[in-house]
Amino acid sequence: MKFSRDQKKLFSKNLKALKNPFLEDRLKELKKPVYFKLKQGKDKLDINLQDLRDHSWLYKDTLNELNENLKVYNEKYIYYPVLYYWGFGNGLLYKTLLQNKHLQLIIVFENEIEILYIMFHLIDFSSELEDRKLAVLDPKDLDKFAIQSLLSTVQTQPFVGVYSLEIQSLYYEKFKEEIVRFNQEVIFTIKYLHYYHGNDSKDALIGIKQTTHNLYKMITHPNVKAFYKRYAKVQNAIIVSTGPSLTKQLPLLKKYANKAMICCADSAYSILHAHGIKPGYRNIPTF
Repeated sequence: MKFSRDQKKLFSKNLKALKNPFLEDRLKELKKPVYFKLKQGKDKLDINLQDLRDHSWLYKDTLNELNENLKVYNEKYIYYPVLYYWGFGNGLLYKTLLQNKHLQLIIVFENEIEILYIMFHLIDFSSELEDRKLAVLDPKDLDKFAIQSLLSTVQTQPFVGVYSLEIQSLYYEKFKEEIVRFNQEVIFTIKYLHYYHGNDSKDALIGIKQTTHNLYKMITHPNVKAFYKRYAKVQNAIIVSTGPSLTKQLPLLKKYANKAMICCADSAYSILHAHGIKPGYRNIPTF
């Protein structure tokens, strides 16, 4: 399969807008497709590929499957801001879907790099990629931390509760086991994020109650910034607590009181106060 000069320029344009350095490097390393053969029909939308390893096609009927996917979208996802698909296919589905003003982002997982290599030579996806409306990822690059990061962005995090993974075409069903494993990992990550941020209204009410209870002390007592300012002015600190040795050490403590920051437990405060020693910090236990 040979590409024209204009097609090579289009490929470079798409790569520049891809915003995925790992995938970009692998696409640059490819010199030509080995496993796929292109079939271009009379209709400009009739773009299909054959997998030479098992002679399967991306689409049995390219235009009909495009219309069926659009029908599913209109029935189930028309108001979804974020969509997830397994399989890039010829990419025309995503260019069509992104014309909907409600759709902010489509995330596509593609495990066959050659498909991307060919389609990036044929169709201009640069504006969708540049505007971050279309994200293309290789699932092999995504460990649990990468998936967590993906689902925690400003675009994706508010809508993880309605996550659903669609398969682009019947061709990708031969990767069923890989898709199921990956989808389970994503669902597990979504559950983790829910637990992390809290998903129980009772927890929220307890937090409000505790904040209200402690609000007076938070306002009337020194905050962390005040503590840091005072701490930065001293080089030495003495921690004082009650015990048999405290009374014996009072003369020495009084001698060095102006040369160090004194931090004392609440139980020791009255003893220090009685001997004219003023601590810088006093720990008051709360129950």
